[in-house]
Amino acid sequence: MPERSSTSYLLKSATLVRLSPAMVERGDLRILDGRIVKRGARLRPGLDDEVIDLSGKLLLPGMVCAHTHLYSALARGMPAPPRAPTNFREILELVWWRLDRALDDETIYWSAIAGAMEAARAGTTCLFDHHASPSHIKGSLGIVQEALESIGLRGALCYEITDRGGARKRLAGLAETRDFASWTNAETHLAPTASYADGHETDQSSHSVQPLAAKPERQFRALIGAHASFTLSDEALAACAAMMQETGAGLHIHVAEARSDVDDARTKYKLGIVERLAKLGALNQQTILAHGVHLSKRDIRIARDAGVWFAHNPRSNMNNQVGYAPVAQFGERVVMGTDGIGADMFDEARFAFFKGRDARLGFGADEWLQVLANNQRLASHTFGLEMGTFNEGAAADLLVMDYPAPTPLASENLAWHFIFGMSSAAIESVMVAGRFIIRNRQATYPEAALYEQSRKAAARLWQKLQRLR
Repeated sequence: MPERSSTSYLLKSATLVRLSPAMVERGDLRILDGRIVKRGARLRPGLDDEVIDLSGKLLLPGMVCAHTHLYSALARGMPAPPRAPTNFREILELVWWRLDRALDDETIYWSAIAGAMEAARAGTTCLFDHHASPSHIKGSLGIVQEALESIGLRGALCYEITDRGGARKRLAGLAETRDFASWTNAETHLAPTASYADGHETDQSSHSVQPLAAKPERQFRALIGAHASFTLSDEALAACAAMMQETGAGLHIHVAEARSDVDDARTKYKLGIVERLAKLGALNQQTILAHGVHLSKRDIRIARDAGVWFAHNPRSNMNNQVGYAPVAQFGERVVMGTDGIGADMFDEARFAFFKGRDARLGFGADEWLQVLANNQRLASHTFGLEMGTFNEGAAADLLVMDYPAPTPLASENLAWHFIFGMSSAAIESVMVAGRFIIRNRQATYPEAALYEQSRKAAARLWQKLQRLR
């Protein structure tokens, strides 16, 4: 388990690095109760401070992944599908929809554990996860929450509401969403009683919940999850919109990832995808539209007028061969996700930069650094907690990096160091809410044992997967 103490840390002589506006400067930070409480030069230690000398080290705010699927963490190297997919719809049906149908409470947990550990090593301290497990819906978000909490990360979680399993499962997804949204506003939370970290195995019927102690401040938030327009009836989207009104949360939905999604909306509803969402009241300033590869200019304009966030997922789009998103048209609220291909935002930004160069997008390194900073802005809006800065009162979600720059590093050239030199391999320590979850490259949780359990869970998941058609 990560540290739980309220230690006051004084981080001395660090090179403070902020993404946007780009800043590189020397300074000290005092950390207390999960927040940055003082920033300055040559701060004097207090009686309760643990002093950590960061001379020669970079100190950055934690990274945020704006769109991911933790349930895909156990997919790496899994058996091939029954036949090779020939289009995006078949990729979903033969790969990902088979995988999510095979998930149970145990494999939901271990996929989230594995994904969270990889995120932590990459310096990603907050995840916007989009979960689906149609064979185990009730309590699934609580299981993901438990896994993230055991590693120490923040999470904005949602269940993928869809009609692809029929009305009963759509209603179950809505109920799970409502339950988790209620939990995020409660003084105490519900969490599964099973202790998976000790190797305990359980089936769905034994996965009960009970009240636990008050959760750490603003560690989790709920969004309203939805798969994609082509799997959602008007009734389902209207229900999502009603829940957005009820909870004040945003919609987290896939839009126009493939051309078929656009064609479906035009054929069935005579509307563009975003136009349809707007008609049903399913857009607000907390909404995340993931992918947007084939959005029309009209749909982009409607989305921008509504103030939504556009989540670009470059590696996933390349992997699925769905096309290149018109990122330059998305405006100022572009964020970046991985769509389940890990959670390394250093890698994702690098791929985004080079793919953008190849596509003659016109985005330079500075623009991609701004996109990563937008991820932190999105998290700040969602959690009601300032992230991505070193301001007094901001969240103490921080990365210590050992990056021996071969050339001068300054605010003016930070973006180029980030794209061409800095990587998650240089991360030495990770702090979330003022607690180290990795310190001097050593995890504060039993990393090797957890990976061993995740490998065993993956083997069982793959056996189950091969029985599905």
